[in-house]
Amino acid sequence: MIQGHGDDLYKYNKVEINFSTNIFNHFNHSALFAYLAERLPRITSYPEPEPLTLERALAKRLGVEPENVIATNGATEAIYLIAQCFKGGDAHILQPTFAEYADACRLHGCNMKTIASLGEDDSFKAGDTVWLCNPNNPTGKVTAREEVVRCIEAHPDTIFIIDQSYSSYTTHKVLSAGEAVGLKNVLILNSMTKDFGIPGLRLGYVTGGWKLTDRLCSKRMPWSVNQIAIDAGLYLVDHSDDYRVDAAGLSLERERVAALISAMGIKTYTSDSNMLLCELPERTAAELKEYLVNGYGILIRNASNFEGLTERHFRIAVQTVGEDDKLIKALKKWME
Repeated sequence: MIQGHGDDLYKYNKVEINFSTNIFNHFNHSALFAYLAERLPRITSYPEPEPLTLERALAKRLGVEPENVIATNGATEAIYLIAQCFKGGDAHILQPTFAEYADACRLHGCNMKTIASLGEDDSFKAGDTVWLCNPNNPTGKVTAREEVVRCIEAHPDTIFIIDQSYSSYTTHKVLSAGEAVGLKNVLILNSMTKDFGIPGLRLGYVTGGWKLTDRLCSKRMPWSVNQIAIDAGLYLVDHSDDYRVDAAGLSLERERVAALISAMGIKTYTSDSNMLLCELPERTAAELKEYLVNGYGILIRNASNFEGLTERHFRIAVQTVGEDDKLIKALKKWME
């Protein structure tokens, strides 16, 4: 899917507060900018065909071997690589969720099956793939780590793709890189975009057992991760402590915002992360989006194109208290 994602800031001229992305928008990037400015001359040469230097740095940080990590051009490249590797099989996707899983599987001829939870379908076969976003986009819900492990261990010949791109934004425990390597039939997706607030650079990585990562490597394109992204990744791995997400604080703020929105008559869904899925009682999310962006410079995510949701659904990710209060004020005017 090219169009229809969140964070479509590029379409608008006067957005002051961006709630449409699931990223916290207030990281201090000044040191990163200065670091990259010094390295701009490096763009006059080709980067590594495979970003091995970055993969070694990530592996050291994660406590696994370099062969267990693949750095990618955002988590989305990893999604399409995985779908290509397991093309033609049955792909079980927990919905509603990020559309690229289904799009990638459809592109590579998979037979897609929608499930609502891991416990719903115990008919996973050898060679099937199971796709789980955890925490999930757009609901923010976390499938308990114990349930995930139980299902993985019960189906050793099924490949589980666990997208943990939003794991920095929850206080709930999710699978570690070491656990994924040990389980053998798991690929974990992570997004430096979300962890460090750098969506414009497109940088992610996959962790798993070497047999699976080797299979993915056989399909990857050379130079898919550019030199600036590699340099940024190396810097951020070394300075990860400067980018700690206050997941507990954001969860408390989400609860506060959810209570205020619910009091207006807008339905809110239970979440375990910084994002909040909402449903209008009437009119459409598309209308609300235009009202907010044109009247207040506020951008939200129209969530109507997620499978199973309606034209009344929208999603936000909480930001600062002051910014969230501006959203609440604007929503109150809309609901009058």
